[in-house]
Parts: sequence; C-alpha cells; structure tokens
Amino acid sequence: MKPIIHMKNKTIGVTGSSGVIGNKFINKFKNNSFIKCTIDIQDRKKVFQWIGDNQFDLLLHFAAIVPINEVNKDKLKAKSVNYIGTKNIVDALVKYKKKKNIWFFYSSTSHVYKYSKKKITEKSKIDPINYYGKTKLMSEKYIIKNLKNNNIKYCIGRIFSFTDTLQKETFFIPAMFKRLRSKNTSTIQFYDMENKRDFISTKDIIYAIKTLYEKSCTGIFNIGSGRSVKLSYVINFIAKILKNKNNIEFINNKINQNITCDNTKIKKIGWKAKINIQKILEEYKKNL
Repeated sequence: MKPIIHMKNKTIGVTGSSGVIGNKFINKFKNNSFIKCTIDIQDRKKVFQWIGDNQFDLLLHFAAIVPINEVNKDKLKAKSVNYIGTKNIVDALVKYKKKKNIWFFYSSTSHVYKYSKKKITEKSKIDPINYYGKTKLMSEKYIIKNLKNNNIKYCIGRIFSFTDTLQKETFFIPAMFKRLRSKNTSTIQFYDMENKRDFISTKDIIYAIKTLYEKSCTGIFNIGSGRSVKLSYVINFIAKILKNKNNIEFINNKINQNITCDNTKIKKIGWKAKINIQKILEEYKKNL
C-alpha cells in the first residue's frame, strides 16, 4: 500500500483559479501555498516561462471554456484554450519537471462519454456528446501519450454535473432558478426533462481531488455522486424551495440522454460523495 501524502504546506500551481472549482479549492485548503496562473495558456512562450520559473508539488489544471453555447459559438477558440492550452502545459511539464516528482491533475468531463441507460464506468464507450467533450478528450489523449513515460504522475478526473452560484445562467441549474424565480406567467413549460443526470457537490469534487493526490493516484477516475436524478425532479424541487406556485408543465418527455456516474473506482481509495441533490439545491438558494 502506498503511503498517504498529506496535502498540507504544499506548493500548488492552479490554472483557472477564478473558475468555480479552482476558486473553491483555493479557499478550502488555505494551509497550502498557491501559485495562480494568470497568463493566457494559449501563449506557449508564457506558459513555458510560468512553469519553468515556478516550483510545484502539484499542478491543478482547471482552465477551460466550458459553457456549451460559448464553445459552439467559437469552436476554434474553444479548441485553442481547451486543447492547445493544455498541450502547452503538458509540453512545458515534460521540459522542466521530469525529475521534480510533480503530480498533475487534469479536470476533464463526463461529456467525453456516450449517453447511456446504465451507469458509466471509466471503461464505458467514449463518444463525446458535444464539442466541449471533444476538446477535453483530445487533451486527455495528449496527456496520456506524453506524460506516461516522462516520470510525471498524471491524474484525469472526469467530473460529472455540478453547480454553483458562480456559474453562468447558461448552465442547467442556474437557468432553472432564473426561470422559476420569474412570476410573469401562470404556466411554465419545460421540454425533455425526464432525462437523468448525476449531480455532485463542488465540496465533494474538491475532496475527491485532495484524496486522489494524497493516495498518489494516477490514470483516469470518474468523479460523480453515483446517483441518478431526473431533470424534472430537479425542477420540481427548485420550485418547492422557491415557493413557486406557477403551474409546471413537462412536454415531449423523451428519455434518451441519460448520463450517470459509476464511481466504484474512486470509492475504492476511500472517497465517497456525501452531499445529495436536495442539499446542493438548498445551498444554491441560500447563496443567491
């Protein structure tokens, strides 16, 4: 059994420090020294300089263009940030950190998988459901190909659905809160909401990353709650906690886009999701 490396008094490099997960991670684990990446990761020269000039015990790579509408609006930019930016970081790690025993975490997504009626394992079929997923999968392949034989421990976390008040209103739960806070109509209609998702708390996500580091894990790990939740249930629960008395109508309830996590692999190292969807939504309302 590998010895546990406690994540305390470490020097941690972070890209995407102003994003939801990066921000939460830094605020929670303040007993470490954080080096925030403030440069454009598309700029290869600046990335090489940043990684070459700084010493890390671990590097957490969260930076990405995530909202699907933004990705689809400018696919070239999404590829440049999500893939080329990651490629720049990986190449710089290979050049400067081969002998530094660094641990590299890449924040990937469940969107690399194909929709499935069954729970999705790390060995499930890979078939990205959107272009965002494609950019993440390209990055995963580059990481594995280039870090596997270069003495750099890498860990890829395929993160399932999560939410936070810091998210833009184009994300599902913020969008639903916005619609259900409106009282301009007596009936609110929603389409195709019998599909199921796996919602995980950001608190559980950052503890998953902490656990993966402390157990010196490498390879690919799903990070999800393991619970399947209908989108219609989420909407009804939001309406309940907002005390929205409007009539809610679900239309065209096609069930063909389910995506639920099998988190058996990460549970085997001692982590489990502790916060359910009800608590996630109640916390969201509290922080509005």
